[in-house]
Amino acid sequence: AGGNVGSRVYLTDGEDAYKVFKLKNKEFAVDVDVSTLACGLNGALYFVEMDGKGGKGLGANTAGAKFGTGYCDAQCPHDIKWMDGEANVDGAHGMCCFEMD
Repeated sequence: AGGNVGSRVYLTDGEDAYKVFKLKNKEFAVDVDVSTLACGLNGALYFVEMDGKGGKGLGANTAGAKFGTGYCDAQCPHDIKWMDGEANVDGAHGMCCFEMD
């Protein structure tokens, strides 16, 4: 089936950190061309309060942002397989953090 289920794209700040935005009393604007977005895909843009290093150093997490770890959002997704250095293969735990849509 679909090879992009649960796929996400992150803005990075260098090779091993996510871009962290400090938007208090500031404006953020973006133009996005969704004309090539395939039917049925969600092209959402939102901010979440993720750790800039992707949780590197939490528990046994040695991967960090370089390998895409540390994702969280307000829906507390249970499909995250690696959380704070521990496996979550059965989806028993959600990864929760604040989100701004």
